[in-house]
Amino acid sequence: MRSGLATLGLLLLALAVMRVACAALRGDLHEWRSARAVARLARRARRRSHGADVVPLGRPVEQVGADLRRLHARFHTGGMRFAKYEGCRLAYDRVLGEAAEMAGCPHLLAVLPPGEELDHERERVEWLLVQHGLLPPPWAA
Repeated sequence: MRSGLATLGLLLLALAVMRVACAALRGDLHEWRSARAVARLARRARRRSHGADVVPLGRPVEQVGADLRRLHARFHTGGMRFAKYEGCRLAYDRVLGEAAEMAGCPHLLAVLPPGEELDHERERVEWLLVQHGLLPPPWAA
């Protein structure tokens, strides 16, 4: 004779097999399995997303704008020695290019050699950044 616990186990197993057989006959067995798989993936994604850190790709636009305005004022004042002027020009061109990339404006500041072409490119990018509101207009100075 079988014990009551073994009989209950066989009854539960038969019930589970019958549910799967009915689902297979109706044609929704794959949906039943896929719904369980989707729920399992959602649980995994929730578990993983709790520990994820957001890492910024660049500097904040406020910091770039502050550096841009500071270097713009320093670059456009005269009376600097050549070494100081070159250092200021390099820093200004780098920040100007960073601001132009943030605004989505193409530029050639990093590839042009010092000279008239670079000066014209710098003026063009400055005007584009005035249009985007990252630089004050020349008449406001």
